[in-house]
Amino acid sequence: MRASTHGSTWLTGTSTGRGPRAAVLATAVAVLAAIGVSGCQGAVSSPAAAGTPRSAAQPTATTATPLATALPLAWSATPAPLPTDAVEGSGQEAILNDASCPAPGQCVAVGTDQAHSASGVVSQGLIETLSDGTWTPTALPAISSPQSPAQLSSVSCPAEGTCVAVGFMLSSVNKKYYAPVIERLSGGRWNTVTPALPPDADTFASATLTSISCPTANWCAAGGWYYQANGQYALYVSTLTDGSWTAAPLPLPSNAAPNSSTSGITAFADVSCTAAGACTAVGEYRDTSGGSQAFTATLSGGTWATAQVPLPDDAATTGQAAGLFGISCPAPGTCVAGGHYLNRDNQARYLIDTLSEGKWTSTAAPLPADAAADQKWSQDQATTLSGVACESASDCVASAGYVSADNEMLPSVATLSNEAWSSAGLPLPADASMQSGQAGAAFLGLIRCPAPGDCVSVGSYPVGNDDSQGLIETATAKRD
Repeated sequence: MRASTHGSTWLTGTSTGRGPRAAVLATAVAVLAAIGVSGCQGAVSSPAAAGTPRSAAQPTATTATPLATALPLAWSATPAPLPTDAVEGSGQEAILNDASCPAPGQCVAVGTDQAHSASGVVSQGLIETLSDGTWTPTALPAISSPQSPAQLSSVSCPAEGTCVAVGFMLSSVNKKYYAPVIERLSGGRWNTVTPALPPDADTFASATLTSISCPTANWCAAGGWYYQANGQYALYVSTLTDGSWTAAPLPLPSNAAPNSSTSGITAFADVSCTAAGACTAVGEYRDTSGGSQAFTATLSGGTWATAQVPLPDDAATTGQAAGLFGISCPAPGTCVAGGHYLNRDNQARYLIDTLSEGKWTSTAAPLPADAAADQKWSQDQATTLSGVACESASDCVASAGYVSADNEMLPSVATLSNEAWSSAGLPLPADASMQSGQAGAAFLGLIRCPAPGDCVSVGSYPVGNDDSQGLIETATAKRD
């Protein structure tokens, strides 16, 4: 799999290792470098079962071992189908970043693929729709860039047949820069919406949208990054209210460092809205010491307030590289967010931050049993939770990635049940061609669970010849 940007994924349309969520953020980061990243209840296999490496030779499904109070799940892996104009064989770089499921068996996933066009091969927006048990691909050639990354990074569907997707593409005004994209599904058709930028935006510099949440059909909050007119790199939120989009800068914690490029890894990663005007977002930012910290941003009374979140007691005190990439708020004032941090041995670990009674607390979730002893963030940037779906604050499933003992970057799932987290690897499709290191990475983005025993997570996996294919991981309730 070629290098790209989710936390940092996108120059080539595949992830460098933080999972699609991290990949989506990373893509955004890589883009700039190149031109100048619901509820669910369930359980996954026990730690002992996770010890078997996931490889192309394995079956495409595994049966989960139930935890004390969770619903047992069976996970299966499926390649995402591609549109008829897609490049086949060498040169394909397909990735799915996010999915939204307004009802069990009804989902929409978004990402990018390489396609043929009159001007040659282009990177274009990709939409996958699940209905009646079948995934159907749709190409969006209106979102495309010749030999440059263009993709949809997030989607939210408040009801069946009603969705809003966001991402980025090469600007039609200035071909050196990237512009945010908004696509809205209504009446069975996807239509392009003109995005808004903050008043202080440099309209001749890059900007993207990386995440969106729509609690109703007429209200959405989407976040991303942009360049201000003074040359500083910043985050912003775009809000849909009664058909009109407005945008404003997102403030950062007081110890955030001024940023003139994406090299500082400041990113808006994910947002969860329980109602119109009530949202919580997460991400990472560069601090004044040169490291990165995880933040939460809360919208209440029309105003966003951000704060640095706590890290576990074993967190490194210098050179930290913490971030949150996925969040689920099953009820107002109750949220669970997932990401990564570095411990005192400079090893990456799964980070969980939980909001309850107005206070954020942190903990570390365990890695799968076959995880390599060395999970250093500088090694492959693979060890992170990329998405979270929670039935309640005590019953969650998180999509994740890790480095195995064979030095393979693999997808996994972390499960919270009975007040304890456990982690296990996931199956891959039979045509997966795993390699050691990030050149052959498989990863997941956000996870969505429209009902107990019904979860979907999407991502990408290598298929040989340095190519990648969209990945769909599906969990269904185990039947005895």
